[in-house]
Amino acid sequence: MKQLTEDQVRELAKATLGFEDTESALSGVGQLTTFNQLGFRGVPDKPDGWYLPKETAFPAIILEVKASKVALRQPQIDELLKNCLIAARKYRNVVGILWNSEEIVVVKDEERLEGETTLKNKEYYLGLFAENHIDTQKIFTLTKRINDALHFKLGINNLYHRMIFTACALVAKQYGARLEKGMSYNLCRATIKEKLELSNRESIQQNTKLHILLDVFGEIKANQEADQDAIDRFMESVSDISDNINSDFWNGEDVMAIFFNEFTRYKGKTEQGQVFTPDHITSLMYRLIEVGQDDVVFDGTCGSGAFLVKAMCNMVKEAGGNRTEKARHIKQQQLFGIELHREVFALACANMLIHKDGKTNLEQMDCQSEEAAKWISSKHITKVLMNPPFENKYGCVKIVKNVLDSVPKGTDCAFIMPDNKLEKNIHLARRILREHRLEKIVKLPSDIFPGVTTSVFIFKAHVPQGEMSIFACHIADDGLENIKNQGRQDIRGRWKAKEDYWVEVVYRMSGDDTIQWLNPQEHLSYQVPTEKIVLYESDFIRSVLNHVLYVNGIDERDFKERALEYVLYKCDMPDEYKALIDIGETNRNPIDTTQWRPFTYRKLFNIVKGKRLTKADMKEGDVNYVGATAFNNGIRETIGNTEHLHTPGTITVCYNGSIGESFFQMQPYWATDDVNVLYPRFKINKYIALFFTTLIRKEGQHFGYNNKWTKEVMERTVVKLPASNGQPDYAFMEQYIKNLFTRLGQ
Repeated sequence: MKQLTEDQVRELAKATLGFEDTESALSGVGQLTTFNQLGFRGVPDKPDGWYLPKETAFPAIILEVKASKVALRQPQIDELLKNCLIAARKYRNVVGILWNSEEIVVVKDEERLEGETTLKNKEYYLGLFAENHIDTQKIFTLTKRINDALHFKLGINNLYHRMIFTACALVAKQYGARLEKGMSYNLCRATIKEKLELSNRESIQQNTKLHILLDVFGEIKANQEADQDAIDRFMESVSDISDNINSDFWNGEDVMAIFFNEFTRYKGKTEQGQVFTPDHITSLMYRLIEVGQDDVVFDGTCGSGAFLVKAMCNMVKEAGGNRTEKARHIKQQQLFGIELHREVFALACANMLIHKDGKTNLEQMDCQSEEAAKWISSKHITKVLMNPPFENKYGCVKIVKNVLDSVPKGTDCAFIMPDNKLEKNIHLARRILREHRLEKIVKLPSDIFPGVTTSVFIFKAHVPQGEMSIFACHIADDGLENIKNQGRQDIRGRWKAKEDYWVEVVYRMSGDDTIQWLNPQEHLSYQVPTEKIVLYESDFIRSVLNHVLYVNGIDERDFKERALEYVLYKCDMPDEYKALIDIGETNRNPIDTTQWRPFTYRKLFNIVKGKRLTKADMKEGDVNYVGATAFNNGIRETIGNTEHLHTPGTITVCYNGSIGESFFQMQPYWATDDVNVLYPRFKINKYIALFFTTLIRKEGQHFGYNNKWTKEVMERTVVKLPASNGQPDYAFMEQYIKNLFTRLGQ
């Protein structure tokens, strides 16, 4: 390799580091400039290069260079450390770089960093401190201020319009727009539009669908008599956020991710469909599938672009910063996204433009379509990061299958989905696993997405599942806390350590007590350990008593109310009621089930899902209609419809609403689609049936609205039963319940 002089090394370092003066920093290289001239009074020493932010809370960089032939030894390192200590008189954090074009030494606050082999752009070195200085509280405050100004003062009622208007203003700022106090709303809007058209001009030639951003911006309407104070507050807040994004120090992607997620807390009831992925989860998923600077990253339901921007910033940082040729290639050729929702697509376009992504490889289309499949297939994707819409009506699992089918063999694909989404779509899930492998499931903390528990499902495309087990683990806590009126925040700085820990656990597939290895024929979700079911005699008495009340035509709610008054206040009550509560002393000790044996419900019953019947389709009649109720043996009313009736001698189980409520049906009936119907594979009578309804009701306590006891889940559920010679002891069950009938005088 050609030997370089010290002057040549210095100029090469200047170009690589990007040492040029900016509005926020003094920066350059030279042999003649002293620290005294740079603002360190009375210090005649001369650094070879410097990056000195005007805001001393940000880190400084000091450069020392040598000719190629000069080896980097302790005297040279000592010279660098001396200059770093001079800079440390003003700056809290200092990075020192010693370079001779072949060797490099990097020190961070006087501590030498291991593993440094090449000189990178200054943004890489500034990023060594970035995690310590993101002022999330400031972003929360700015977000609220912007939302209030646009919503309540300027009358922009649509949430996405408020977000897009703000994002477009940030794009305009990125491209040099002057948004200042005193500007009218119309002038502000015109200025944003002019810069938006300018920034989009070249990109639209490459991607005509970017015109949607201009179209949506043109549709945003505000009050004719706009509040000037509100306009001023808006522009000031936008300038603050823009300064953070433009700063050579701040991580812009963190600022925007926090901003977008915070904005969504102001949703109205009609705007609940879209869910934006929290920034710390995008960071986790990026690391879980080991995305690197050479990957081609795809998000088929990209929303505001959080995954793509996270990937962009991390990949660019790894490549040495925004000014490198590799960074330009990453932005133009290695990031691809699809979004169906028109206004959210516009928001994603704006977000990518804010970060000056270059080509903006976004398309507006349906990710479950054949058109999307062809588009994805043409992009040579190597990594997929996605949070598809959770609802079946938006095709959640169909989207997952279409993406897996369309990417190359071996592509690592990470999807956020509700925990039981694959099991609730078991037939489609089985088709997926015939072609692709579900390698890992990482269950996320329960409060990441309101109202639903989720996991990260990591697939390897075009590698069949076969008999391969699935690794699973559970991140029960992310360390974030709910702050009043500000959402969930990492106020104690706990997440970084947790992220490092869980990335290591998932990578090694060992090291944590929550780890499970799942048989894909049995489970496609992390199995949350449930509390052991404890049975008491009173549980069986309840089932028998409810059955007796129903058979005798006694209203259960009236009976309970009168029984309570009788016990508490000695109020009078009918004799037939008294007989039912004078059952005698009840055994209060748990029933010993240690000798009972486990059986799956699918081996004991053929389970059939009920069928939906609307009010409009109901006919008058005397057929029992069993639905989601805990009373009257599950019978809501009587109907005249007879085409989908279930036979007597079966058990009904509610899996939606009054989950786990179970009853023995003795007449033909219609079961609604909130009910599973259990057809026994053995000879049953009311005594054995009531034994089972008790066990079913207890097991139902482990399920809820976000974890329904569906037909597919129930088939896999294990129930412990009295057993004889390895088979259920139905004779014992029958006699046990008969004894309770006797005690009730029946």
